[in-house]
Amino acid sequence: MKNRFLGLFLMFIAVFVWGISFVSTKIVLSELPPVSIAFFRQFVALIPLIILMIIRKETFRLKKGDFKLLVLAALFGIVLYFVFENNGLAMTTASNASMLVAAVPVFVQITESIITKTPISKASSGCILASLLGVYLIISGNGSFDFSEGTFLGNLLVLGAMASWIIYTFINKGLGERYSSLKLTTVQTLLSIPLFVPFTISEVPAWRVPSMTAFLHLVFLAVFCSALAYVFFLYSIHTLGPVLPSTALNLVPVVTIITGRIVLSEQLTWIQAVGAALIVGGLTLLSLMKLRERAKQNNGDQAQT
Repeated sequence: MKNRFLGLFLMFIAVFVWGISFVSTKIVLSELPPVSIAFFRQFVALIPLIILMIIRKETFRLKKGDFKLLVLAALFGIVLYFVFENNGLAMTTASNASMLVAAVPVFVQITESIITKTPISKASSGCILASLLGVYLIISGNGSFDFSEGTFLGNLLVLGAMASWIIYTFINKGLGERYSSLKLTTVQTLLSIPLFVPFTISEVPAWRVPSMTAFLHLVFLAVFCSALAYVFFLYSIHTLGPVLPSTALNLVPVVTIITGRIVLSEQLTWIQAVGAALIVGGLTLLSLMKLRERAKQNNGDQAQT
């Protein structure tokens, strides 16, 4: 019972941390350039990640032929993802960015269906269409596109981050079967540092010593969002099973919206609020259906054995 309570507590801590990460990034953006924030974040994140590697007695030994895949994963999943996301956050709201990133599973399922030529069920299609409509409403803001508006361009850059993450998901799929999540995260974080250099060169003249507030938010992003929240979430899966933690991830954008409203005084139009509801609702139903399908498949496999 104690372990389950701790798992539930750590699950909500992870959701809360990831939810306010968008707000923290917005705060740091007022003092440091977008890509440089992600660059510095990797340096700080390596400290707790390496400590965790030592505690769990993990090694940096790689299987032959995996190095190139790990470099590609670091490029798309960390470097390009943050290049797009942080530049997008500089022009759009934390709430918008969070909602758009939350819709990634929908686009992953669509891409996977196209690649594997696997049909999507009618129920899942309904959830996907609802989420896509929500994405449209979030991007447009008022129901129509304004290509000259900075917020619209920022939302498009966040969509670029989503595309990078989808590519990363498929690259990382095979790697996840050969290495632990901690090892993958640590190695890819390490590899991302030199890959960030070409994107940060132009930002060097804008570097300056951040204020204590910005510095603490940067440390929070690195230590908690990139390292500890990952450990907390894995523990919650271990103690609670995959259903509740996976569904709880849909609360991340809700936390961002509330925190953005309190800290940054961000406001959603009523159209964007409807879009947010469609994305969260569609994703929650889609997650529950997918987990139910997996449970039925596992039960079927056990019956055959």
